[in-house]
Amino acid sequence: LRMASSELFPYGNGGMGMRQAVRMSDLPTLKRFCKEMLDSKDAALLLEPAATYREWTSLHIAAWGQLKDPKKAKDMIELLLQTAKKCGVEPQYRALKASDTATALDLAKERREKLLSARTDDPNDLGLKRN
Repeated sequence: LRMASSELFPYGNGGMGMRQAVRMSDLPTLKRFCKEMLDSKDAALLLEPAATYREWTSLHIAAWGQLKDPKKAKDMIELLLQTAKKCGVEPQYRALKASDTATALDLAKERREKLLSARTDDPNDLGLKRN
């Protein structure tokens, strides 16, 4: 990819920069990464896992909700999947498994279950008191 200045890609270029843009909920930077991939017809950044224990892709990070602003997760996931589709790698991208053999969809389901199980209707559990 023909990554340009640090102003356009403040987290660096390459897969690490793209994953960091997702973590920081930086939708404009993620859009620039996706545009570069579409312009160059190179989806390598989408398919590149992190060089970490879990080997998550940007889609895994967005699906798990590890974002500075979790409200942007849906937009980021949609952008990543649309880019994968336009690059012709959507089925492969959706099926990518992390080192723990979880796909991004598996992580999203797990995260949803954790959030639902953490909810409570008891005001005392929420630290609220009735007068």
